[in-house]
Amino acid sequence: MVTVERVLPGRVRVEVLVVGARDGAVHYRPVDGELPAGAHPDATATALAASLVNARPVAVPDGLGGAQCDGPQPVWAPPPLTMLHSTSWRYAAGAVVLTYVAVFDGAPPPGATVLGPHGIAHSGDPAAPSPPYVCADAVAAHAMRHVAWLRGADEVAATALARLPGLWRALDGYVPAPAGGFAPAGPVSAHRPG
Repeated sequence: MVTVERVLPGRVRVEVLVVGARDGAVHYRPVDGELPAGAHPDATATALAASLVNARPVAVPDGLGGAQCDGPQPVWAPPPLTMLHSTSWRYAAGAVVLTYVAVFDGAPPPGATVLGPHGIAHSGDPAAPSPPYVCADAVAAHAMRHVAWLRGADEVAATALARLPGLWRALDGYVPAPAGGFAPAGPVSAHRPG
């Protein structure tokens, strides 16, 4: 078995976009951290995503003090992780960044940002695939296009997302695309030189 450390020498960061929907729009909040030596990126992504959810205020039954923010309380339970999916990787600030999307109960995490429309980030040079800079919204938009694609191409992902009708509807605003899509700088001709 090949380990991540052998494939990706040097610094590796795991970035998780915790997403949810409100008022028909996708909201996201990134959280990231170094990949510890010997750790699997999926486990690191799960822990990072949970760190945001553990800070989420939750309602508790009357007479028990209102909202609790520092779980686990006796009546506190975080929402279950509905989906965790790796959506992309990039090289930034001297590290390989592995990006995941995490979905819990479909509600945006605290401090989430509304994701507006954003095109595919590209360098403009078909021989140089990495743009000089990729903003957070571009990474999140790419992830949502991929999740929208999974909704139609992956039965397990579709079943999980179907339980979250608000997020399901918000994904209608994204053109489905598999990970690793390439965006040429100009129009693509259907004519092949012959």
